[in-house]
Amino acid sequence: MPLLNVVAPEKAEGKVKEAYSIFEKMGVPVPLPLQMMSASPELIAIQAQIMMNYFKHPTLTLPLLAHIRYLVASAEDYPFCINFNRQLLEVFVGLKPEQIEAAKADPAKAALPEKDRAMLAFVVKAIQDPALVDRKEVDSLRGMGWNDRDIFDAVYHGLGMVTAGMAFKIMKMGE
Repeated sequence: MPLLNVVAPEKAEGKVKEAYSIFEKMGVPVPLPLQMMSASPELIAIQAQIMMNYFKHPTLTLPLLAHIRYLVASAEDYPFCINFNRQLLEVFVGLKPEQIEAAKADPAKAALPEKDRAMLAFVVKAIQDPALVDRKEVDSLRGMGWNDRDIFDAVYHGLGMVTAGMAFKIMKMGE
């Protein structure tokens, strides 16, 4: 049983309702990790701003971001977001299950443009072992057209999955 009392979408008010509305406007149920954040209206408001930053990002696409979330959630054993992002990749991106599994086995084989595959592989590697990241890899991403904002934003997005997954486990939200 979850350790936190969360605000159900139909009972949300103020900042919590505003954050929930992002998903409600898309016709998607409010994800349980976001409901977990309803315990802190100030933090959920910040999270809503972060989500909107990614929805409107000029270069990080929905397919790339969903791949990042799926692969990091898989590495972190975060079942809710594994399933959520797998569905997103299937329904909204149009990938077949075997394409998703191929990306999980090797991010360089993701059904993404070459530039996005390079970013995905970098983010997954960076989060799995930060000591392995070096200037050569960052320069290679820059050479493909990514800028420092893109690189940082992609890594930060992946790290958000680590943080959310850990909080989800701590608060027993999946039980």
